[in-house]
Amino acid sequence: MAKKSAKSKGYRRQTAKKPYLSKRDIAILCGIVAVLAVAAFFLFRYDDGALKVKDGAVVTEGDNWLIANGSNMRGGARYYKLGEIGEIDGYSRQKGALTSDGNIPEYTFTPAGEDAGDVRLTVTCGHGSAEAMAKYAHSLMENTEGITASEVQNGQLGGRDARWYGYNTDLTAARATPEDAHEDVAEAAGDADAAEANRYSRAVAGYIDASHECCVIFRAVSRGDTEADCLDQDALQAMVEKAVGAVTVDDGK
Repeated sequence: MAKKSAKSKGYRRQTAKKPYLSKRDIAILCGIVAVLAVAAFFLFRYDDGALKVKDGAVVTEGDNWLIANGSNMRGGARYYKLGEIGEIDGYSRQKGALTSDGNIPEYTFTPAGEDAGDVRLTVTCGHGSAEAMAKYAHSLMENTEGITASEVQNGQLGGRDARWYGYNTDLTAARATPEDAHEDVAEAAGDADAAEANRYSRAVAGYIDASHECCVIFRAVSRGDTEADCLDQDALQAMVEKAVGAVTVDDGK
Protein backbone atom coordinates (compact mmCIF):
# COMPACT_ATOMS: atom_id res chain seq x y z
CA MET A 1 0.00 0.00 0.00
CA ALA A 2 1.48 3.31 -1.08
CA LYS A 3 2.25 5.87 1.61
CA LYS A 4 0.29 9.13 1.55
CA SER A 5 2.25 12.23 0.78
CA ALA A 6 2.52 15.12 3.25
CA LYS A 7 0.29 17.19 1.00
CA SER A 8 -2.42 14.50 1.02
CA LYS A 9 -2.21 14.36 4.83
CA GLY A 10 -3.17 18.04 5.06
CA TYR A 11 0.27 19.46 5.69
CA ARG A 12 1.12 22.79 4.09
CA ARG A 13 4.51 24.29 3.62
CA GLN A 14 4.84 27.34 5.89
CA THR A 15 6.64 30.42 4.54
CA ALA A 16 8.23 32.66 7.19
CA LYS A 17 6.89 36.25 7.05
CA LYS A 18 9.44 39.02 6.91
CA PRO A 19 9.12 41.74 9.59
CA TYR A 20 7.80 45.12 8.43
CA LEU A 21 10.96 46.82 9.75
CA SER A 22 14.46 45.48 9.66
CA LYS A 23 16.78 45.75 12.65
CA ARG A 24 18.50 48.62 10.87
CA ASP A 25 15.18 50.42 10.33
CA ILE A 26 14.25 49.97 13.99
CA ALA A 27 17.60 51.36 15.11
CA ILE A 28 17.19 54.43 12.88
CA LEU A 29 13.62 55.00 14.16
CA CYS A 30 14.75 54.77 17.77
CA GLY A 31 17.47 57.30 17.06
CA ILE A 32 14.98 59.73 15.53
CA VAL A 33 12.62 59.37 18.49
CA ALA A 34 15.49 60.02 20.92
CA VAL A 35 16.55 63.17 19.04
CA LEU A 36 12.96 64.48 18.99
CA ALA A 37 12.60 63.81 22.72
CA VAL A 38 15.77 65.76 23.50
CA ALA A 39 14.68 68.60 21.20
CA ALA A 40 11.27 68.78 22.88
CA PHE A 41 12.91 68.84 26.31
CA PHE A 42 15.13 71.79 25.44
CA LEU A 43 12.31 73.57 23.60
CA PHE A 44 10.18 73.72 26.72
CA ARG A 45 13.11 74.23 29.10
CA TYR A 46 15.08 76.73 27.00
CA ASP A 47 15.55 80.10 28.66
CA ASP A 48 15.93 82.83 26.05
CA GLY A 49 16.04 85.63 28.59
CA ALA A 50 12.35 86.55 28.48
CA LEU A 51 11.08 88.28 31.60
CA LYS A 52 8.48 86.58 33.77
CA VAL A 53 4.91 87.83 33.58
CA LYS A 54 2.64 87.58 36.64
CA ASP A 55 -1.04 88.52 36.48
CA GLY A 56 -0.43 90.15 33.11
CA ALA A 57 2.40 92.38 34.39
CA VAL A 58 6.11 92.01 33.66
CA VAL A 59 8.18 91.17 36.74
CA THR A 60 11.22 93.46 36.96
CA GLU A 61 13.93 94.07 39.51
CA GLY A 62 14.47 97.75 38.75
CA ASP A 63 12.41 100.79 37.84
CA ASN A 64 14.88 102.00 35.20
CA TRP A 65 14.82 99.01 32.87
CA LEU A 66 14.46 99.33 29.11
CA ILE A 67 11.93 96.69 28.06
CA ALA A 68 10.60 95.62 24.66
CA ASN A 69 8.08 93.07 23.46
CA GLY A 70 9.91 90.71 21.12
CA SER A 71 6.73 88.78 20.32
CA ASN A 72 7.62 88.06 16.69
CA MET A 73 10.46 85.81 17.78
CA ARG A 74 8.47 82.89 19.25
CA GLY A 75 4.84 83.97 19.12
CA GLY A 76 2.83 85.55 21.90
CA ALA A 77 3.98 88.41 24.10
CA ARG A 78 7.56 87.90 25.29
CA TYR A 79 9.24 90.78 27.06
CA TYR A 80 12.99 91.33 27.24
CA LYS A 81 15.23 93.64 29.17
CA LEU A 82 17.35 95.56 26.66
CA GLY A 83 19.31 97.66 29.13
CA GLU A 84 18.91 100.42 31.69
CA ILE A 85 18.52 104.18 31.66
CA GLY A 86 20.19 106.62 34.03
CA GLU A 87 19.59 110.22 34.94
CA ILE A 88 20.40 113.22 32.72
CA ASP A 89 21.95 116.25 34.40
CA GLY A 90 19.56 119.19 34.35
CA TYR A 91 16.48 117.05 33.66
CA SER A 92 13.88 115.37 35.84
CA ARG A 93 12.86 111.82 34.93
CA GLN A 94 9.43 110.25 35.13
CA LYS A 95 8.43 106.70 34.30
CA GLY A 96 5.21 106.00 32.44
CA ALA A 97 4.00 103.33 30.03
CA LEU A 98 3.04 103.13 26.39
CA THR A 99 -0.70 103.35 25.87
CA SER A 100 -0.50 100.45 23.40
CA ASP A 101 1.27 98.13 25.88
CA GLY A 102 1.42 98.98 29.57
CA ASN A 103 4.31 96.55 30.11
CA ILE A 104 6.66 98.66 28.01
CA PRO A 105 7.94 101.64 30.01
CA GLU A 106 8.38 105.10 28.54
CA TYR A 107 10.72 107.49 30.32
CA THR A 108 10.09 111.22 30.03
CA PHE A 109 12.79 113.78 30.79
CA THR A 110 11.87 117.43 31.22
CA PRO A 111 14.39 120.28 31.57
CA ALA A 112 14.56 121.89 34.99
CA GLY A 113 13.62 125.56 35.31
CA GLU A 114 10.51 127.57 34.58
CA ASP A 115 12.02 129.16 31.45
CA ALA A 116 12.76 125.82 29.78
CA GLY A 117 9.62 126.05 27.65
CA ASP A 118 7.38 123.22 26.51
CA VAL A 119 10.15 120.69 25.87
CA ARG A 120 10.41 117.02 26.64
CA LEU A 121 12.60 114.04 25.88
CA THR A 122 11.23 110.48 25.81
CA VAL A 123 12.94 107.09 25.73
CA THR A 124 11.21 103.77 25.03
CA CYS A 125 11.77 100.54 23.07
CA GLY A 126 10.31 98.80 20.04
CA HIS A 127 10.54 95.48 18.25
CA GLY A 128 12.55 95.78 15.06
CA SER A 129 15.98 97.01 14.05
CA ALA A 130 16.84 100.69 14.32
CA GLU A 131 16.84 100.98 10.54
CA ALA A 132 13.49 99.23 10.09
CA MET A 133 11.75 101.16 12.87
CA ALA A 134 13.11 104.51 11.67
CA LYS A 135 12.01 103.87 8.10
CA TYR A 136 8.56 102.70 9.20
CA ALA A 137 7.87 105.71 11.43
CA HIS A 138 9.29 108.04 8.80
CA SER A 139 6.99 106.57 6.14
CA LEU A 140 3.95 107.23 8.33
CA MET A 141 4.94 110.86 8.67
CA GLU A 142 5.49 111.29 4.95
CA ASN A 143 1.90 110.24 4.36
CA THR A 144 0.37 112.39 7.13
CA GLU A 145 -0.74 115.90 6.36
CA GLY A 146 0.62 118.44 8.82
CA ILE A 147 4.03 116.74 9.25
CA THR A 148 7.21 117.60 7.36
CA ALA A 149 10.10 115.21 7.94
CA SER A 150 13.75 115.29 6.89
CA GLU A 151 15.47 112.24 5.39
CA VAL A 152 16.53 109.39 7.67
CA GLN A 153 20.19 109.85 8.60
CA ASN A 154 22.70 107.10 9.32
CA GLY A 155 25.64 107.85 11.62
CA GLN A 156 26.63 108.38 15.23
CA LEU A 157 24.50 109.71 18.08
CA GLY A 158 26.09 109.92 21.50
CA GLY A 159 28.89 107.63 20.36
CA ARG A 160 26.62 104.87 19.08
CA ASP A 161 25.54 103.81 15.59
CA ALA A 162 22.07 105.23 15.04
CA ARG A 163 19.34 106.26 12.64
CA TRP A 164 17.59 109.60 13.11
CA TYR A 165 15.54 112.29 11.42
CA GLY A 166 13.90 115.59 12.28
CA TYR A 167 10.30 116.62 11.69
CA ASN A 168 7.96 119.58 12.10
CA THR A 169 4.31 119.21 13.06
CA ASP A 170 1.69 121.83 12.21
CA LEU A 171 -1.58 120.90 13.88
CA THR A 172 -3.35 123.74 12.07
CA ALA A 173 -2.58 122.31 8.61
CA ALA A 174 -4.89 119.29 8.61
CA ARG A 175 -8.07 119.62 6.58
CA ALA A 176 -10.30 117.17 8.44
CA THR A 177 -12.39 118.26 11.39
CA PRO A 178 -10.03 120.04 13.78
CA GLU A 179 -10.26 117.61 16.67
CA ASP A 180 -9.79 114.47 14.57
CA ALA A 181 -7.06 116.09 12.51
CA HIS A 182 -5.03 117.07 15.55
CA GLU A 183 -5.29 113.58 17.01
CA ASP A 184 -4.22 111.91 13.75
CA VAL A 185 -1.22 114.19 13.25
CA ALA A 186 -0.12 113.93 16.86
CA GLU A 187 -0.38 110.13 16.80
CA ALA A 188 1.74 109.85 13.66
CA ALA A 189 4.31 112.16 15.23
CA GLY A 190 4.42 110.08 18.41
CA ASP A 191 3.28 113.11 20.40
CA ALA A 192 -0.15 112.28 21.79
CA ASP A 193 -0.02 115.14 24.31
CA ALA A 194 0.18 117.66 21.48
CA ALA A 195 -3.35 117.05 20.21
CA GLU A 196 -4.38 120.65 20.80
CA ALA A 197 -5.61 123.35 18.46
CA ASN A 198 -3.22 125.92 16.93
CA ARG A 199 -0.04 124.21 18.07
CA TYR A 200 3.30 123.65 16.39
CA SER A 201 6.11 121.30 17.30
CA ARG A 202 9.61 120.46 16.13
CA ALA A 203 11.26 117.16 17.01
CA VAL A 204 14.17 114.79 16.43
CA ALA A 205 13.71 111.00 16.66
CA GLY A 206 16.67 108.64 17.09
CA TYR A 207 16.97 104.84 17.05
CA ILE A 208 19.78 102.54 18.22
CA ASP A 209 19.93 98.75 17.93
CA ALA A 210 19.58 96.49 20.96
CA SER A 211 19.42 92.74 21.58
CA HIS A 212 16.55 90.40 20.63
CA GLU A 213 16.09 92.18 17.29
CA CYS A 214 14.78 95.27 19.10
CA CYS A 215 15.82 98.91 19.35
CA VAL A 216 15.72 101.86 21.75
CA ILE A 217 13.78 104.91 20.56
CA PHE A 218 14.59 108.48 21.56
CA ARG A 219 12.46 111.52 20.81
CA ALA A 220 13.08 115.17 21.70
CA VAL A 221 10.06 117.44 21.16
CA SER A 222 9.64 121.20 21.49
CA ARG A 223 6.13 122.70 21.23
CA GLY A 224 4.78 126.22 20.96
CA ASP A 225 2.03 128.47 19.71
CA THR A 226 4.19 129.41 16.72
CA GLU A 227 7.12 127.80 14.92
CA ALA A 228 9.41 130.46 16.35
CA ASP A 229 8.60 129.21 19.86
CA CYS A 230 10.13 125.79 19.12
CA LEU A 231 13.78 124.82 19.59
CA ASP A 232 15.77 124.29 16.40
CA GLN A 233 16.80 120.85 15.18
CA ASP A 234 20.42 121.15 16.37
CA ALA A 235 19.29 121.78 19.95
CA LEU A 236 16.87 118.87 19.81
CA GLN A 237 19.48 116.54 18.35
CA ALA A 238 21.82 117.50 21.20
CA MET A 239 19.08 116.46 23.64
CA VAL A 240 18.75 113.08 21.93
CA GLU A 241 22.52 112.59 22.17
CA LYS A 242 22.35 113.24 25.92
CA ALA A 243 19.68 110.57 26.25
CA VAL A 244 21.71 108.08 24.20
CA GLY A 245 24.63 108.71 26.51
CA ALA A 246 22.44 107.98 29.55
CA VAL A 247 21.51 104.42 28.54
CA THR A 248 23.39 101.16 28.80
CA VAL A 249 22.17 98.81 26.09
CA ASP A 250 22.81 95.15 25.33
CA ASP A 251 23.10 95.18 21.55
CA GLY A 252 23.60 91.43 21.32
CA LYS A 253 27.14 91.75 19.94
